[in-house]
Amino acid sequence: MSVATPTAMYTINFAINPLTIAGAWPQVTPNGVAPQNLDLIQIVGFGGPILLNVDSAGVVHNPAVNPTTSAGGIGQTRIGQFQSRLTSSATTAQLFADAFSNPSNLDIIQVINEGGNVHYNLNFQGVAAGS
Repeated sequence: MSVATPTAMYTINFAINPLTIAGAWPQVTPNGVAPQNLDLIQIVGFGGPILLNVDSAGVVHNPAVNPTTSAGGIGQTRIGQFQSRLTSSATTAQLFADAFSNPSNLDIIQVINEGGNVHYNLNFQGVAAGS
C-alpha cells in the first residue's frame, strides 16, 4: 500500500457521505437521475488516443479499459485529461511521469475523510491505494 504524501499535487477532495471516492466526486447526472460513472483521470497520447484511465472507482487501467467518452469519441472525466508524449507501450509510471510535472513526487489526487485522514490516494507513479 502506498503511503500518502502530506498534500496532493493536483487535487484533494473531502468525502463526507459516503466516505469513498464516490463521496468525493459525485457522479450524478445534471437531472440527478442516474450515475454518470465518468473516469476521474485520463492520460491521452499525441493525436488523442486514451492510453490510461482511472475509472470512477479509482482503479487505474493501463491500457485504458472502457474509458468514458462522448458520442463523438471525446474523453469525459470528473477531474481531467492529461497529455503524454508517450505511446501505448509506456508503463503506468512512465505515463504519469510524462503527463504530470511533479518534481516533489506528490500524490496526484487524495480523498480525505472527516477526521482528516487520507483514505484514497493516487501517487506519482499511478499506484492507487484505498477506496
